[in-house]
Amino acid sequence: MQSKFIADAMLGKLARWLRILGYDTYYSNDIEDWKVIKIAEKDKRVILTRDRGLCIRAKKKGLECFLIPPDYDIISILAKLSIKYGIDLEARIEASRCSECNGILEKVGENRWRCTKCKKEYWKGKHWKTIEEILIKAKSKKEKDELSYNSRTRNRGGQNTSQDSKTSNNEKIGVTKLN
Repeated sequence: MQSKFIADAMLGKLARWLRILGYDTYYSNDIEDWKVIKIAEKDKRVILTRDRGLCIRAKKKGLECFLIPPDYDIISILAKLSIKYGIDLEARIEASRCSECNGILEKVGENRWRCTKCKKEYWKGKHWKTIEEILIKAKSKKEKDELSYNSRTRNRGGQNTSQDSKTSNNEKIGVTKLN
């Protein structure tokens, strides 16, 4: 089953990227923390946030939460989300969602798509090349992170034996232990 996400009010750029990749991502720039938790519970969404307090409250309720560092760059975060949630870093417009409203896109002509919800139109223009370049960098970052993680694990005989190694490996893939 493909992950569904909810991004807090500080993560509009990340929400757009996930939608471009075809992931159902709820986002509103004025959503309050309590509502993020309520929607995540109801729709079984992974919470994406830069707010440590929100993440702590979500974890206490048994919800999946991914804490984004305040100085995040989109390439690193997409790589980490790909490792943690299996996000496919391939740009396929036919699988994309509306970057504005999260609606489903339908093909309406040669190289043209329209959102079924808000009616915004999309096409593969020059911007598509930029999208593909960023995703290539994110895939490369993901591969480096996985290689680094695997070599550290292999050097320890396949097991992480110390609490320090567990912490460093978790940090490498964007997991924050809040307990």
